[in-house]
Amino acid sequence: MKRIILLLLIFTAYLNINFASFPVTGHSNSIIFNTKASQIDDNEESDDEIKWGVLISLLLVLGFGAYFLIKSWRRAWIDDIRWVRILTNVILGILLLILLLVGICSVVKGGCVYNMQ
Repeated sequence: MKRIILLLLIFTAYLNINFASFPVTGHSNSIIFNTKASQIDDNEESDDEIKWGVLISLLLVLGFGAYFLIKSWRRAWIDDIRWVRILTNVILGILLLILLLVGICSVVKGGCVYNMQ
């Protein structure tokens, strides 16, 4: 049995080595140049696809994590855990303060940044 497996491995390795390369004939330099230019465009498109795939995967993972974080936070709020209620009020207070500052800075001409000119 071991000899049959060994022969199969050797045979497949031999086939892979035999058909690993192929000759390129009948192409002029301009055709090869155009082919390379189209390959560069294809690589840019594939890079964009990879970036979108990574972005979508990251958003799915963050969304999945946020679901369980919110679910556990809600359960702790319902169970009346004191530190959760305090931390929730502190976070909501900070967010309200940021929203208030953004609102004030958007109304004031020139924003809230001091200009030294």
